[in-house]
Amino acid sequence: MNSKLINKKRELVIEYVKNNPHCTYKDIKNNLKIKLERINWKMGDVFRNANLPPSKNLKKRSLVKQKEDVIEFIKDNPESTVTEIQSKTKINVPRTFGSILDAYKAANIEYAEKDSKDGVRNPKVVARCHKYELDVINCLSKIGKVYPKVRTKTGIADCLFKYKNKNYVVEVKDFRSRNNITMSQIKQLINYMQELEIKNGILICPKESFPKRKNGRSIQKRGLRINIISKEEINEKWGHWDSNF
Repeated sequence: MNSKLINKKRELVIEYVKNNPHCTYKDIKNNLKIKLERINWKMGDVFRNANLPPSKNLKKRSLVKQKEDVIEFIKDNPESTVTEIQSKTKINVPRTFGSILDAYKAANIEYAEKDSKDGVRNPKVVARCHKYELDVINCLSKIGKVYPKVRTKTGIADCLFKYKNKNYVVEVKDFRSRNNITMSQIKQLINYMQELEIKNGILICPKESFPKRKNGRSIQKRGLRINIISKEEINEKWGHWDSNF
C-alpha cells in the first residue's frame, strides 16, 4: 500500500474516532473496512493522533497483557511475594495464573522455598495457608455474606464480610511456630479498612499466633475497630465478637 493511500485511510480513521470516541478496533474494521495493522497503527496510535484520551476499552489490559506484565515483573524481581506482585502490577495473580507457583513457572524463574512472615514461599506452606483461608471463609459464609479477594489501592484484602447491617474487612494469617501477629499485620488491615472506608476489621489466625501483648486482641485506632480471633472462635458465639464493635 503506497504512502498516499495509507495517509488517506489514517485520516478516515481519525475522523471516525473523533465522532465515535468510545469505538473499538472491531468498530473501525467493520464500519470503515480498514485494518489498523495495514496502516501501521495500533489503537493507541489512533487516539493519540486524534488528540483524544484512550477509551475505557483500550485501558483494560487483556489477559495476555496481564500475564506479560506479571512475568516481566517477576523476572526483574525474582524474590517477590504474591502481595508485592499484586501491589505493583495491580493484577490478581491467582485469578490470572491459577497460583503464584504457576506465575513463576511461566516466567521460568525458580520459586524460592523459604518462609517469611509477610510472604510465604514454601509450596507446602502456601497450600496449608490456602486451605486455612478457605476454611475461615467457609465458617464466615455460614453466618453472613462473604466477598473474597477485595481489591484496594495497595493490595487485596482476603475478604469483605457482611453480618446483619455491618461490614467487616477480614485478613487471614495462618502463622505457626513462633510467628505472632505484630503491628505490621495490623497496619496492613488498617490500610485496607481506610481505603474501603469500613470501620470494622477482623484478623483471624491460630490461637498460638495471638499478639503477645496483654489485651492486644481488641484494637481501636483512628476511629477503626479491630478484633483478633481464631478460626474456632468464629463458631463460638459470633454475637460475642460482634458486640465488641
